[in-house]
Amino acid sequence: MLVYLVVAAILGTTLHPCRSHAMDRKEIKANLRNHLHYLSVTLGDRSIHRPGNLKAAADYVFQSFAAMGYAPRRQTFIYLGEEVGNIIAGDENPGGYYILGAHYDTVAGTPGADDNASGVAVLLEVARLARNLAWPKPWAFIGFTCEEPPAFFTPYMGSRVYAKQARKQQAKILGMLCLEMVGYYSQIPGSQSLPLPLRLMGYPTTGNFIGLVSDRRSRPLMVRLEAAIKDGGVLPAVTLAVPLGGHLLPEVRLSDHANFWDEGYPAVMLTDTAFMRNLHYHGPGDVMDRLDLKAMTELTLGLVNFIEREGP
Repeated sequence: MLVYLVVAAILGTTLHPCRSHAMDRKEIKANLRNHLHYLSVTLGDRSIHRPGNLKAAADYVFQSFAAMGYAPRRQTFIYLGEEVGNIIAGDENPGGYYILGAHYDTVAGTPGADDNASGVAVLLEVARLARNLAWPKPWAFIGFTCEEPPAFFTPYMGSRVYAKQARKQQAKILGMLCLEMVGYYSQIPGSQSLPLPLRLMGYPTTGNFIGLVSDRRSRPLMVRLEAAIKDGGVLPAVTLAVPLGGHLLPEVRLSDHANFWDEGYPAVMLTDTAFMRNLHYHGPGDVMDRLDLKAMTELTLGLVNFIEREGP
């Protein structure tokens, strides 16, 4: 009940579906700020080494979904002696469904505003706005646990648990969108570093864009997503499709989407490129005051546009 009251206080009037997802940018921005503040300031370190904070973050995602009118569930398992879990809302329809997901944990010692309170904030706001839509296809909204080290690259990543179980049950996942650090932007030339192959290919060196990364199988999904984000013409989007599951460019596998690639599902990572742009990555300086709420608002609207138009 206490967590529910906190969520209600933070969401305020947004406990009910918004009347016009078009859009009250001011309301969206305020909601994103509130989510960021609770996760990165009120809670801060949400690592497995702070199990109370990790659980509070999970409860916050759960109660936020519930306050929007969803019937969320927990997919729980034990890691390092603690019960942890993915938080799932929406429609995991046996006939086929999409996923929008973001991990809510952090590495130890960081408030994790960009990594990954930014992704969770956008996840929650898109889920809220989506309640007003007549979805052409079913969507599930998932807060993943244990993406960060020491769980990373182990069977205990929340997204790996989910993806493996989905494959075992022959779930028909039409596409997974992974929100991985989506809040840090810069208009300064040279603010975007790049792996050598991408520099040689002419990718931009100003960090003012959202990156969309797919494997070859997922490229059609990425192209449709790019069009939906660019529809408003505000937030630049830059795309990259990689061969061989991204194994030739390891930087593109550093989040939850890779576990869906490995199970044969189409998936796209949406990212501000993490340490290639944000110098406060995994450190105590990853605070919400460094994030661009306007860009996050435009990304939220782009994702709502994608959900609204993604049909058969």
